[in-house]
Amino acid sequence: MLRKTFAIALLALASFSCESSSVPAENEVKLVAFKPNQCSEPWDAAKYTSNESLSRADRLKNYLKDSGIGQITNFAVTTDNNAYCAACTCPSSDNIKFTVSLSDFEKLKTVAPFSTYLK
Repeated sequence: MLRKTFAIALLALASFSCESSSVPAENEVKLVAFKPNQCSEPWDAAKYTSNESLSRADRLKNYLKDSGIGQITNFAVTTDNNAYCAACTCPSSDNIKFTVSLSDFEKLKTVAPFSTYLK
């Protein structure tokens, strides 16, 4: 609640500013948030699982880099306590969030599985 109030106060203050504070397009970032399947994502393929010491999150980052996504920031994985089915195509308990540049966001819209739900 405090965060929300603080954010609203900052927005109100910014709207009364005399100077334009628009962010240049090349510096704009987009938040990507999604829930992957349990084991049928592209980063679960043999190319990414051959190194058993890599976490699934690291495999996803490698997949994104291989797909031309240059810089991934604010990467976070949280888990929920919901029960899902056990098939590979069922949702995992992971919730993944990260930010990318506007240009990388446009690229991401053409990369599976993001191309199915990013507009």
